[in-house]
Amino acid sequence: MTYNTLPYIATTLAGLEEVLEEELKQLGASETQQLTRAVAFSGTQDLIYKANLWSRTALQVLMNLSTAVINSPDDIYNHIMTIQWDKYFRPYDTFSVAAVVHENQFINNSLFAALKAKDAIVDQLRNKYGARPSVDKDNPTIIVNLHISKNNMSVAINSTGVPLFKRGYKKCAVASPLNEVLAAGIIKLSGWDKTVPLFDPFCGSGTILIEAAMMAANVAPGLYRNNSFAFTKWKSFNKNKWYSLQEDAKKAITYKIPPIYGSDISAKAVDYAKENINSAGFTDFIKVEQVSFGEFTPDIDDGFIISNPPYGVRTDATGLNDLYKLIGDTFKNQFKGFSCWIISSEKEAIDKIGLHACSKRKLFNGPLECKLMGYKMY
Repeated sequence: MTYNTLPYIATTLAGLEEVLEEELKQLGASETQQLTRAVAFSGTQDLIYKANLWSRTALQVLMNLSTAVINSPDDIYNHIMTIQWDKYFRPYDTFSVAAVVHENQFINNSLFAALKAKDAIVDQLRNKYGARPSVDKDNPTIIVNLHISKNNMSVAINSTGVPLFKRGYKKCAVASPLNEVLAAGIIKLSGWDKTVPLFDPFCGSGTILIEAAMMAANVAPGLYRNNSFAFTKWKSFNKNKWYSLQEDAKKAITYKIPPIYGSDISAKAVDYAKENINSAGFTDFIKVEQVSFGEFTPDIDDGFIISNPPYGVRTDATGLNDLYKLIGDTFKNQFKGFSCWIISSEKEAIDKIGLHACSKRKLFNGPLECKLMGYKMY
């Protein structure tokens, strides 16, 4: 992650930085800067609340405290001691330190870096108040993030806690489910305008279907999640402001949802998708059927297909090329007038689709490097 001087940082998946930046601008960010798997931004502290509540492509939102050059292990301790921690901590608060270290010639252990930071925080507050905050790895009041790359260190406080892709609606999932943030990013990158029908013929657990419905209905992705946000425990937390933003989000829901369809050859996947759709509150708006690809065509003349078909890691390599050829043939013969988008890590199989892509973009589904391919079917 590149270092910056803007007060806030929202992290995301590689390839979604542009989408996240646009989201933050729409939420009111006054200045933005794309980083690697992140976007730095500025604005009022209310914007932290809004970003956690409304961002569909952020993973976590951090408040940037400080940056420094690290030339020895002691520099971690010494720099952490310069931060005025009682602005964020009360002596009875609990905290944790999450550290990531890349290519530093003095420090090659993230646990060592976290320990140095923890010692500095404890020593500073104990010296000032005669009492020290305790470390709580499971449910801390404050989550401190330490990021060291080569000789550069950034120190931040995590406002999110449990990552934002955990929306709260997913009760069950097939193997290798699509991350909610990635699904939302794919939908945004496709250009779907939330008014035309959408179809996912390899719907799995229903993530793309649900994320699309949430966008169309203007449901804030952080509104109903099961996990509270880390910022609600902060010393500076404005309870009235947060309550007001939540109420505004509830009033903004429209449920103006176009037809959304899903199908999958797996009965288990369809059952899971239906359960998740029901959990998200969209049973009346999303239709899902168990059927193999190519056998179910929604009764619509045009629209979008957005899907995550099987990869080699999810299915036998035998026949994979045939499946992708079938995808291309079906797009061409049964979905004229559609805009078709798929994400896949199978470079050879993608070529078997046999269609000219109007758009190609590199994304990552977990550790897998993937291509998001867009096809316009005239």
